[in-house]
Amino acid sequence: MTSNPITLAENPPDGSEPIETLDVIEVTGTTVTKTSRTYSFPLPTFNHPWPPTTFHDLGAPDLDIGNLPQPPTPRILLDQIGTTRGRVKSVKPLKTERPLYPRMAREQGWHGKVVLRTHISTDGTVTSATVQESSGYSLLDESAVQSVKGWSFEPAKNGEFAVASTVDLPIRFDLLQ
Repeated sequence: MTSNPITLAENPPDGSEPIETLDVIEVTGTTVTKTSRTYSFPLPTFNHPWPPTTFHDLGAPDLDIGNLPQPPTPRILLDQIGTTRGRVKSVKPLKTERPLYPRMAREQGWHGKVVLRTHISTDGTVTSATVQESSGYSLLDESAVQSVKGWSFEPAKNGEFAVASTVDLPIRFDLLQ
């Protein structure tokens, strides 16, 4: 009787991991014309008996966080039968809400595509989302990152084991005229 080997997952020697690219998420918005707004607020008056404190009077804390020990990389058991029999499933988005198209970006006519490198845990939550390719506008990039952090996915599977994965998620912001 032959037993199927179960091995510990190792990080690839070159530090890279396979990264899948998901389908493009389209975010559309209509252009907004700028309207001038006038606001008038009375300026507050301060009557205080003490002298104002300047920033050079305050001492800065001495923090050295660069040399803190890093936790070891967890090692996970993988079911090699999933790979050998072709039972590997990629992640699938479950709960997604399209990112907001910021009003200022619509007023300025900004549009573009941002690609987010998204790490998805074994329970399907997003552990981190970073900009891999920028749209050219930090406002659009930040809107995409904030939205994706609240998404949930069906995790990738190797055999019957859920595995953490990394995917590239393209999001395109388009303006309708």
